[in-house]
Amino acid sequence: MRGAGPTDDDVSSPYPWQERVWQDLASRLAGDRLGHAYLVCGRTGLGKRALAEAFADLVLCESPRQDQACGNCRSCNLIAGGSHPDLKIVQAEEDRKSIGIEQVRELIEFFALTTHYGRRKIVIIDTAEIMTTAAANALLKLLEEPPGLALLMLVSHRPGQLVATILSRCQKIKLAEPDWPTCLAWLDACREANPALPDARAQILAGAPLAILARLEAEEGPLHDRLLDTLDAIRAGDLDVLEAARRDAGADMRELADALELIVSALVEARNGLAPRFLYLPPAAVQRLQDLANHLHSGRLLHFLDRVGEARAMLLRSSGVRGGEVLENLMFHWSRMVRTETTA
Repeated sequence: MRGAGPTDDDVSSPYPWQERVWQDLASRLAGDRLGHAYLVCGRTGLGKRALAEAFADLVLCESPRQDQACGNCRSCNLIAGGSHPDLKIVQAEEDRKSIGIEQVRELIEFFALTTHYGRRKIVIIDTAEIMTTAAANALLKLLEEPPGLALLMLVSHRPGQLVATILSRCQKIKLAEPDWPTCLAWLDACREANPALPDARAQILAGAPLAILARLEAEEGPLHDRLLDTLDAIRAGDLDVLEAARRDAGADMRELADALELIVSALVEARNGLAPRFLYLPPAAVQRLQDLANHLHSGRLLHFLDRVGEARAMLLRSSGVRGGEVLENLMFHWSRMVRTETTA
């Protein structure tokens, strides 16, 4: 798989959390039971496009070995060079935010051509949900009458935004997030290959493995740790609301709202004696979270979680919302809540 992990010795092997899906696809290929259209979906950071590309490698490989593309045959070399005549990747063009009907018409013409090497013709549509209505309608016509050797793989972060008729004509492959031991083991292997990476186990983590790795590679600070510190400092009276908001004035406010919702959800869970479901916390952070939760009133904390959810939805709906003001407002409500707190 291209970019599948800390080393690229095995160009086609899936990520550890994709193994079950990979074996199922490889079994369908070996048994000549492949469908003509698949929808690979799941949250950002799970390697959906990488899975689709790796499977295309395997399907087109002339000398596969143990459910893996060989990496050395004519087909594999053409794919590595980005010039295989039977493989096409469709994505939004550089100056556009959507996939247009012209691009779908091109892939229809692509499928109309005879295969060069007698195998399949494969198209991967990356972020399929950003197709225009006209593009989606044109694609639907292809799905209704697919050419015999066509294999179409749609990759989507938000499959709910695809039209129902396209969804109904694709076999769904949903990638799930791995458990934390699997994720951490993979991140450890990445750090062995690149010792400059920060130690993932030393900070609060959330999200899918590739998204976490991207943050580590970008040397972005531990966001969730910082938010937990901010909330605790406001509660203790060591930080005022305006200063707290200024700290993150340049941050991606949607990302910040996501992280804040996870931290507050974890506080709710800790207040009720439950382990956080969506966060990894090192031992020291577990104690910090619990200590803060112990100072909070369960009902008011749930009310604040609702406010965070509303703010997050507002930020997602409109790009015109002033994120800094939304954050400042949330910090104000947090401050007012914790300074009039009585535990229950």
